[in-house]
Amino acid sequence: MVALPVMAKAARATTKSGTRSPQGRRRVRVYTAWHPVLVALLEHVLPAGWYQCISEFQLAREPLRVDLVILRRRRRGAPPRPSLLTSVVGGLAEHTLVHFKGPTDELERDDARMLLAYALQYLVVAEIEDPASVALRVLAPRLTPRFVEALRSLGCALTPTGPGTHEGRLCVFPLRVVETVPANAREGDHLLYTVTPGMVADPGGIPALSPAEIAVFWELLEHVEQLRRPLPGQRKRHMKDEKRVVESFEKVLTRLVARVPPKQRLAGLAPEQLLAGLAPEQRLAGLAPEQRLAGLTPEQRLAGLTEAQAVLALPDAMLRALSADYIATLPPETQAAVRKRLGAASRQRPARRRTPRSPARG
Repeated sequence: MVALPVMAKAARATTKSGTRSPQGRRRVRVYTAWHPVLVALLEHVLPAGWYQCISEFQLAREPLRVDLVILRRRRRGAPPRPSLLTSVVGGLAEHTLVHFKGPTDELERDDARMLLAYALQYLVVAEIEDPASVALRVLAPRLTPRFVEALRSLGCALTPTGPGTHEGRLCVFPLRVVETVPANAREGDHLLYTVTPGMVADPGGIPALSPAEIAVFWELLEHVEQLRRPLPGQRKRHMKDEKRVVESFEKVLTRLVARVPPKQRLAGLAPEQLLAGLAPEQRLAGLAPEQRLAGLTPEQRLAGLTEAQAVLALPDAMLRALSADYIATLPPETQAAVRKRLGAASRQRPARRRTPRSPARG
């Protein structure tokens, strides 16, 4: 045991020499020399061939991160109750950790175990003395039997509290699990559809959104577009299923616009904005022939027409002025159309009244 004070002295010396001055230089992390001592000690006393000692075993393949933390700000009074997504943001604690599984993921056994690890690690990192100030949320398309069984093995039993919502307690932490598929049918929770498998498979199946939900959807759509095309100076973030996400939101946008009545859709727009993006057929739909031609010069009215089409575009008075020799040069179907129009026009004209002759004088 004489070596122990020597190693401790060497560790203190290494710490002093490895510490840099605070003038903009990094502090070098120094590992204590006591861990190898304990490992060596235990290796000597454990039965040979039965156990293995691994020093400083890495518990995570990558940095441990929880998907979302919702913190209560230090303000007096009670916060107002949210009107949307109450299944998710209702009844928040001072610290609420949210574990999220997207439309293409499922809850696994390890999700239950990692959820508890997130909570315990958060107590350490955030230096929280009272665990009661921390709550847990899980958002996933559906509960899976393997996830429920893993929770049960940790002493947590879930109780249904509404369509798609379940409550329980994981160790000392209150837990709420929200199944986004059934929960999005609830009033105020329709926006959850945007993170369900239906958003990928059937974007047009999104429930009818309220005006408040539509306003949030526009903001969400803008956020998706910024992730796809970041502003100058912003780093592009790599999204899972990026193409499917963008296509889904574009399809939902088309469906939402189609649901809006035309008068509301066009309210407040200038004429050029009303016509922007419409095909020529859509712009002229519902207009009478004279409305379609209003404001056009004779050359514009006849532009792009063949000779036969131009003849048929003439009014009846001009058709009657055409010579029989000229009409005979037109295609047979055009001649038939001209004769039909002129014949119909002659039948519609009132007959000329004959002036009665005065009786002859004797």
